[in-house]
Amino acid sequence: MENNNTAIIAKDYRLSDILSNKKYTVDYFQREYKWETIHIEQLVFDLVNAFMENYHVGDAIRDVAHYSTYYMGSIVLSEKNGKNSIIDGQQRITSLTLLLIYLYHATNKTMESQIAPMIYSDSYGELSFNIDVPERRECLQALYETGDYVVKPTDDESTKNMVLRYTDICNCFPTDEIKDDVLKAFVYWVKDNLVLVKITALSEENAYTIFETMNDRGVPLTASDMLKGFILSKFHRDENRNTVNAQWKKDMLRLDEFDSNKGAENQFFQAWLRSQFAVTIRQAKVNSVNQDFENIGTRYHNWFKDNYDKGLLADAIAGDIEGFIDRNYRFYFEQFIKVKEAEKTFRKDLEHVYYHQFWRIAPSLYYPLYLAPLTLNDDEETCNKKIDIVAHFLDNFTVRRSSNYRLFSASSLRYTMCNLARIIRGKDIDDLRATLIQETEVIDDFDVALPNFRLHGMNRPFIKYFLARITAFIEDGSGMGNHFVDYMLNPGRKPFEVEHVWSDHFEWHTDEFQQTEEFNQYRNSIGDLILLPNGVNQSYNDLPVDQKLPHYIKENLMAQSFCAPTYEKNPGFISFYKANNLPFRSFTEFKKADIQERCKLYAAIASLVWNKNLE
Repeated sequence: MENNNTAIIAKDYRLSDILSNKKYTVDYFQREYKWETIHIEQLVFDLVNAFMENYHVGDAIRDVAHYSTYYMGSIVLSEKNGKNSIIDGQQRITSLTLLLIYLYHATNKTMESQIAPMIYSDSYGELSFNIDVPERRECLQALYETGDYVVKPTDDESTKNMVLRYTDICNCFPTDEIKDDVLKAFVYWVKDNLVLVKITALSEENAYTIFETMNDRGVPLTASDMLKGFILSKFHRDENRNTVNAQWKKDMLRLDEFDSNKGAENQFFQAWLRSQFAVTIRQAKVNSVNQDFENIGTRYHNWFKDNYDKGLLADAIAGDIEGFIDRNYRFYFEQFIKVKEAEKTFRKDLEHVYYHQFWRIAPSLYYPLYLAPLTLNDDEETCNKKIDIVAHFLDNFTVRRSSNYRLFSASSLRYTMCNLARIIRGKDIDDLRATLIQETEVIDDFDVALPNFRLHGMNRPFIKYFLARITAFIEDGSGMGNHFVDYMLNPGRKPFEVEHVWSDHFEWHTDEFQQTEEFNQYRNSIGDLILLPNGVNQSYNDLPVDQKLPHYIKENLMAQSFCAPTYEKNPGFISFYKANNLPFRSFTEFKKADIQERCKLYAAIASLVWNKNLE
């Protein structure tokens, strides 16, 4: 083909051909990486399901070559100065790169020769990643080498999102199904059976024209469009059909306000159908077939059509699809909107919905739980109580498991949460609370967990959440108001960060420690950690404890509690901690035993915040 600036080359390629020993820059059209949890979770879910539809026990690696291919869409490139610039598709390429890094570690680096060339190339000993964006190199290198990267305040939006999405992959990848030889087969399938169409424009102007065309025209039907079409085809009167069609469009626009990439739209339909009508779930073993839970997750429009005249869905429709949409769909849609709004703006009657969004299980698991106990006969107050009880349980569940170093990934909890949605479906408030209390009882209490709980590279976000909750709880109980939003987000001001009370100087503590490792264990203990604003954190960071403590009197109440004046003229605080038997006291020095004592204090507070009675 003649090489002129109007030429466009389009061809399908395997993922390995797209990524191996290739270099891509990201054009100014779409500089930031913005995928959210729901997008990563859906990607992993779709890929695993597509692979498992082909895999059979006993398959050899060579059999993967005959598995079905999986189409990942198209990417648009332009050639600039000898490099490929990504005009459209960097979200998928970045996400797939993060997945490959995860697989590299999940296989214990035994498949380095298959995976590594798709992540980076080595030129004279220097790593260069397939997406060559300077701001992302340090993060990618750390994730590739160690599986961990601690976000810095100076990192850009893309880097922060990459770390979060990598953590999402770790949480949602189904390690119970995809492991050992199956995992190796999956790697080969991802490498050679994922297919993308690469569209290369030989001029930047032409590339941007393609970008505009793909994003502005010819938008394909979504799953909700197809669901709507099937439902409206069952209507008997054009007047009702037109009314519902118009309202449906308005509803989808309301959902788009939460996520313009159709994420909230898919979340609603999956949550609604799973919460009220799903009965079966695929077993966590090879050769299991997708059931209600999986089919609703991947193609809910097809599931609705297939179950229109059978099971719980048929019972709910009861021969009156128009009444079903008017009552059932409308009721659960409005409840879902309320939940999404409660995640954005704190409200007391749904406070645990707001809390849970900061440390949560996968959205595909918890949204169905929110809707499961609700019935069409529930008034608004009853609905709110049920939703908040579920959110309180989920908050308890995730925090207690995290502080016990127990996983709560989508793969490990998928069956448990689907089964729980069926158990609590339609329950009244008392039965709902009693059922969820039983589910909480099996996890160790904080007084067992926290003395052994420490900060490490991957759990800093959780520790910030934990400290923000207990700090806000103590201040609220002392009459100072609830400042949780400030501690987690602090909009418009410097963010709060996790601060060690002990500075990183082993040599200052040789009277109690002979080994650096033991010193670090105590320094990273939850009892040695508090929250301080970023600037304050940095200014105190390298001071000895006796010089740090006097400054804490100007900070939040948990920091102030180190200082003697806090216990002199603070009646609200004094009354609160004494009434709840909380072992607060001040310190003039802070030794090894004091950290252990502080762990017990945090455990006592946590037992009140995340109480097992869900009240």
